[in-house]
Amino acid sequence: MQRYKSISLALFLFLAGCASLGTKVETYSGEYFYNFEYAYLTPDGLNEQWCLKGDMSRAELHSNDGKGVKGTSYITVQGTLGPQGNYGNLGVCKRILTVTKLVKVTNMRGGS
Repeated sequence: MQRYKSISLALFLFLAGCASLGTKVETYSGEYFYNFEYAYLTPDGLNEQWCLKGDMSRAELHSNDGKGVKGTSYITVQGTLGPQGNYGNLGVCKRILTVTKLVKVTNMRGGS
C-alpha cells in the first residue's frame, strides 16, 4: 500500500507542476495592431508579434468604412505567455499571450 501512496504522490506533484506551467501572470507593454481578421502585440524591445486572446475591446476603435474594428493602440496588459511557435494568420505570431487584464491604453489610432 505504501508503494501506491508514493506513486500517487509523485504523480500528483508531476501533474501539479505541469498545470502551473504558463500560468505566471506578467505585465507586458507594446504596440497593439488589430483589424477584422487578427490582432497582435509587438512587445516593447522585441521584433516579433504575439497573438492575443482575451477581451481587447477597450483598446479598439471602429473603422469609418463599416468593416468593424481596425487600427493600433499602445497597451499595457497583464497575462500569461504561451510557448514559442507559429500562431495566428500565416503563423506570423511567435507566441500567444492570454490577456487577463487590460491595464492601460494610450495613443489609439483608427485605420483608414
